[in-house]
Amino acid sequence: MGKSDLFSYLSAFVTIVLAVAITDMIQSTHRLIRCRGRIKWDAAPLLFAAVVAATVVSEFFSLWDLFDVSKISFARLMWILSIPTLFALLAYSVLPDEVPAEGLDLREFYVAERKSWIVIYATASLLDVVRSVDAVNVLADRYHHPEWLREYLAYTARYLPLIAIGLWLMWWGRSRKWDLSGVLLLAAAAIYGMAEWTIRARPGV
Repeated sequence: MGKSDLFSYLSAFVTIVLAVAITDMIQSTHRLIRCRGRIKWDAAPLLFAAVVAATVVSEFFSLWDLFDVSKISFARLMWILSIPTLFALLAYSVLPDEVPAEGLDLREFYVAERKSWIVIYATASLLDVVRSVDAVNVLADRYHHPEWLREYLAYTARYLPLIAIGLWLMWWGRSRKWDLSGVLLLAAAAIYGMAEWTIRARPGV
């Protein structure tokens, strides 16, 4: 198996996890639209679901660097899989699986579920930073760019506070206003962190 074959093999495995997560979100959204007359709407859970969807898609960008390898151990593969798996769990749970005949209040759904979402999102975000530092170190050594790590840490220092404050407001918020403010901060962090990402072929590859 060549290096490109190994990349395709490993990335396809993770892609299945991410694709199923996105599919579940699409199905849940379709269910909400179909049953819209029985739903009491609320902006916070819908916006948070959009942030989660963007985060799941962002994992496709990570594959390009994480699986640019000639071999990989079982332990490292499990470590790499931990972050997309956590984001997939969020995707499965962030929208209701069904709408009861008597109707659904999205605010009540959000209040009941938000703390578990916060724990998963915070854990996945911290692990993502650790994973990215590891990947940046590998790339810096491979492409002789020692400043990459410093640049990455400066980059994360600008959006991690938004995530921390946003999650704190979601956890302790006692009103729609504070909940929504927290989710908006997460959305701002996602936009800042992902808006300019690109995938491009490396020279000579």
